[in-house]
Amino acid sequence: MNDFRDMLINYFTQEELNKIRKTKIVIAGCGGLGSNAAITLTRTGFENFILIDHDKVETSNLNRQAYFYNQIGKPKVIALKENILSINSHCNIITFEVKITSENVIDLLSQGDIILEAVDTAETKALLINTAVSLGKKIVSAIGVCGFGDIEKIKIKKFKNITLIGDFQSDNKNFQPYAPKVIAISSMQCDEILRMVLYEI
Repeated sequence: MNDFRDMLINYFTQEELNKIRKTKIVIAGCGGLGSNAAITLTRTGFENFILIDHDKVETSNLNRQAYFYNQIGKPKVIALKENILSINSHCNIITFEVKITSENVIDLLSQGDIILEAVDTAETKALLINTAVSLGKKIVSAIGVCGFGDIEKIKIKKFKNITLIGDFQSDNKNFQPYAPKVIAISSMQCDEILRMVLYEI
């Protein structure tokens, strides 16, 4: 057994793997949530990603984001693509080094089956959620991911095509983001996406 795909057959049936592999995941925002989620989803067997972010990797990102020191200065979407492919070379990855706006959001989200929302501002979160709903797409969003020592406060709220995960209180205006909580919430987003793919789609 020397291939990543071969290893996954120990965890899923072939039918389940086929569903996972063909699902296209839009990762809107490749910071703390998005970069860690991309790595987790890759390790889970997902192979089709649309990565969206307009930022470059900075030293200040390394405390919680899935990048490395030698990637500082690279566009996040390019660095994250490298990291995904270093785990599973079979992945198909489309990158958009753009800021999400009302002008491009429909075109961006239309390309995927499920959206993982991982942006910083409330305005862009609302834009993504509203657009996903209008397109009939499932979206998993995070609200309140900052601070530490209170992971037990994380909640999951589910609606028809929307799942919200977080403490619904902290934001990056008043609290700093720390790796344990950010990674915990991104993992919960991935777990919800896996559930959707295997049991709902």
